[in-house]
Parts: sequence; C-alpha cells; structure tokens
Amino acid sequence: MTLPQPRIPHPESVPALRWGIMGAAGIAHAFVTGVNLHTRQTIVAVASRTPGKSEKFAQQYGIDSHDNYEDLLARDDIDVIYIPTLPSQHRDHALQAIAAGKHVLIEKPVTLDPDEAREIFAAARAAGVLAMEAMWTRYLPQYDIVRQVLAAGTLGDIDMVNVTFCQANLEIPRLWKKGHGDPLFDMGIYAVSFVQTFLGNPTSITAQGLLNADGIEEEVAVQMRYESGARAYMLVSGRAAIPLIGSVAGTQGTLSMGPQFPVPSQVSIAGTDFYAPVETWVDDTGVKGHEGLGLQATHMAGFIAEGLLESPFESHEDSIANLEVCAEIIRQIGAQIH
Repeated sequence: MTLPQPRIPHPESVPALRWGIMGAAGIAHAFVTGVNLHTRQTIVAVASRTPGKSEKFAQQYGIDSHDNYEDLLARDDIDVIYIPTLPSQHRDHALQAIAAGKHVLIEKPVTLDPDEAREIFAAARAAGVLAMEAMWTRYLPQYDIVRQVLAAGTLGDIDMVNVTFCQANLEIPRLWKKGHGDPLFDMGIYAVSFVQTFLGNPTSITAQGLLNADGIEEEVAVQMRYESGARAYMLVSGRAAIPLIGSVAGTQGTLSMGPQFPVPSQVSIAGTDFYAPVETWVDDTGVKGHEGLGLQATHMAGFIAEGLLESPFESHEDSIANLEVCAEIIRQIGAQIH
C-alpha cells in the first residue's frame, strides 16, 4: 500500500489578511507564533479586558494593543478575528465580532453548548462572513493524507476506530474550573474529531467516567456505534499520560496516526495481514508541535478568498455534531461542567 504526499497550500498562494486577537489567552501565543513562523498572514492587534495583559502581549510580538474589544473590532484594518477566550465566552465574543463584519476563527471547542454554536454559525452566514472552529489538527499535512486515503478507498470500508487522548494535566487549573473547558471538551474534542473524520456521526453512545470531587470528569471511556455497524472506542484522561494514537481498521487496510496525533507527527498504513508491510509518512515540514496552529490561518485565508462561509474540512454541522457527542457523554457520566 502506498501513501500519497500531502497537498500543502503555499503561504504565498493566499491573500495576506490582517488579524486581530480577541483575548490574550495562553493559546493565543502559540497561534501568533505559528502564524509568524509559517504564514504570510499579519497579526495587527490584540485586545484584553484584563489590565496590562494586552500591552504585555503586544510588546512581545510588536503589534498594537487595546484594553477593550470594541476598539479592536472598530478597526478597519482588521479582516479576521481570532477568539481564544474561555469556551463559555465564545458565543458572546463571536457574535460581537460577526456584528462588526469580521470573519472569525473560534478556538476549539467552539462552544460548550451545541445551540450556542448554531447561533454563531447562523449569524455568520447571515452576515456573509466565514466562521470557523479552530480545529487546527484538520489543517495539518497528515490530515490531507488521510483525506486522500479515504477518497481513494484505500482502506476499504471502515470497521473500527480506536483513539486515545490521555495527558497528565492535573496541574493545569483551567481544565478543572467549571465553564473553562473541562478535559472532555478541551482535550477529548480532538479524539471526537478524529473519529468523525473516518466514521461520521454516531447513532449510539455508551460512556463511563471518573469524576473528581467537583463533578468534573478526570477520565472517560466511550464506545460509539454507527449505522454501518462500525464501532469507535475513545479513551480520554486528564490525569494519566499514554501516547496519543489514533488507529483505524478498514476491510482492506489499517491506518495509524501518532505518536501524538493532534500535532505534526506521522501517518502509517498497512494491509490487514499480521505481517503486512508498513509504509510511513513522517512530517518533515519543520512545523513543530503547536506551531501547527498557524497553518489553519493560511487555509482560512484561502477559504475567504474563495467566498466560502464554512470550512470544507470541518463544516458547521461537523462542529455542532462533535459538541453533541461531548454533551451526551457528559450527560451519561453525570459530570458537572457548568
């Protein structure tokens, strides 16, 4: 079996859009770093309502700062707003940016509530702007290989997917505060998205979980079933670390992504025999770890140039469906995340 080469858009092939950052959150540093290193997109300004935070952020990257969102959104030299604030704040911030006529890239999870996501996407479509969830893994080269493999039918019918996102994150405070993005919505959304790439959306979900004293899930094990008869198994942990590997079983071949599937890594493919030879593609683009956040900016600029109102790699319905999966898991295990 042979793996195709990834189709990577050249930064010069898309317009250089002007970006504003709505909230000087920690993940925004990774996004700006990735954009500056690997794209020709321009970060213009950042805004934060926390005194002094935007100024410090702006000084680090040589951009303008604002102490409120209104002044940022009023600028006519900004085309796109990146929103890295808390998931519980995404709805209000996204609607504010959309009302100002800006395209929006909203950090994952786009919200904690599927209905809020629907409201954002409907508002963006009505305003004629692109709203996109920052599910940055889908814009990495390895995911383009996956899309080509699936389009070619190389694996045959997909029968089973197994994926783990287990990282010892007990010392990261925001994961354990209600409304801030719990382990399933913050970390597990990558695993849910991985499964959806191969199987679409489930017809049934069975979940069990380990909750902490505050009712927030520390660990979740999930089986999902599909109309085709396929199954998916997902293990998410915020307290224990094992390699983050996604594995796929097809009737004609197998595929794996890892050892840390959400970041630039590698893809392997093989036949179904026990000793089948394995072909592996290793990412040698020079994009390291969370620098990959910047690659979605190049893709988004291209989508905007095409006049698209949603991403062809993750539709609005895809984003909403993944939130619905997470919400159902939370319901079944009785977690208290709000």
